[in-house]
Amino acid sequence: MALSLSLSDLEVAEAAARRAGELLLAGFGSDHAVRRKSAAGADVVSEADRAAERAVVALLREQRPSDGVLGEEGARVTAARTWVVDALDGTFNYVAGVPHWRAAVALVDDEGPLVSAVFDPVAGELFSAQRGEGGPGLAIRRGRAMGEALVATFADPRVMTPAALLVLAESAILRTGGAGSLDLAWVAAGRLDAWVQREPEPWDWLPGALLVREAGGRAEVLEGGWHLAGAPALVEELSMLLPGSGIRPSP
Repeated sequence: MALSLSLSDLEVAEAAARRAGELLLAGFGSDHAVRRKSAAGADVVSEADRAAERAVVALLREQRPSDGVLGEEGARVTAARTWVVDALDGTFNYVAGVPHWRAAVALVDDEGPLVSAVFDPVAGELFSAQRGEGGPGLAIRRGRAMGEALVATFADPRVMTPAALLVLAESAILRTGGAGSLDLAWVAAGRLDAWVQREPEPWDWLPGALLVREAGGRAEVLEGGWHLAGAPALVEELSMLLPGSGIRPSP
């Protein structure tokens, strides 16, 4: 179905995330050939990733032809405003038949993320927000200290240090879901208490970071490359515990 050319930026983000998610859902549960993008076992890409990104880029070129695009699977167009696209985050889960994956899109300007949308097609849930405007159904869960918290991370041995894992093990539950933007959306929706990862890619961080901020939480970058998101008090506590505790300006 053709889209109106008078959509707002937020509506474009939502439409793009839905288009990718619905395309991917049709192939979920099927066999998918994959190739490894690095030596890490979970760092894989499939034709489904590339097809979904092409669908999102086509929509963005139609709706916002003057904007740039930065996609995980290779889309690169430079402009003052840039759409950051991860059409399939959680590829390893997707090809394994695990329903923890999603599509995410964010528009970034010189002040950081302006709008974002994270779509979970398996659950039929859309999480979206606009800077300064909040987002429907988003509210951080507050009041939990580290020892009571449900914390998500991605325990990639290339970037996660043993010292950091010891810190995170002090949480009540430490989970590794494998889809960063969906975990961040769950933080924004009050399901998880915090999210921690070192040196994530921009498409894994920027869409969800805006959701968390607009839900009343903090999304911060620490010295040493640590990215934290969650309830303000818990982010403060974690920032003092992780290696490299100084907070620097966060996109």
